[in-house]
Amino acid sequence: MAELLFYCKFSATALTGCWPSGGSSSSEQTKNAVKTALKAAVEQNEDSYNLVENKALGVKARAILEAYLKEVEAGYTDVFEPQNVTHIWPTDVTVGDDGFGTAVFSMPENAVDPQAWKRAANALVANFLYYYQYNGNTVEYCVEIVKQEAADGQGEAADYMVIFAKKHDGEEGGEIWTLPAL
Repeated sequence: MAELLFYCKFSATALTGCWPSGGSSSSEQTKNAVKTALKAAVEQNEDSYNLVENKALGVKARAILEAYLKEVEAGYTDVFEPQNVTHIWPTDVTVGDDGFGTAVFSMPENAVDPQAWKRAANALVANFLYYYQYNGNTVEYCVEIVKQEAADGQGEAADYMVIFAKKHDGEEGGEIWTLPAL
């Protein structure tokens, strides 16, 4: 009986493409690795600010990625490699009525290890997220993994790490504002 249960569990695991990971999926582990790396980078940065994750923004991640990839296709920005990046410039993307500073990364082999994201996190904290502060020193951000099918339907699907910060524009007499993007 135990052997049968093992084979059933193994077969189900192989079919879904996910190995058991102690209760959380590899995509959640990867997002947590990015958040851990970002937190460490903020703690080491001399221009300290608070990163506030807004998971509700995740529903906009696919539309943000599609708009970002159009900017890549036009030659205005790149999909970054997290282990090789040295500088990140924000690409502003508008989805609905909201603006987002966005950076998109290819997925490294060891994506669930915070060390795989250390270089990217340092570049994001020092050169990117800083420009989306509001109400003093708060940055509202989101980290999502989005699978994107090939445009022609023939190529392989790719997983992208989409990291974006919401742009808070001040209103006349309002106190919410962001630093001007460079």
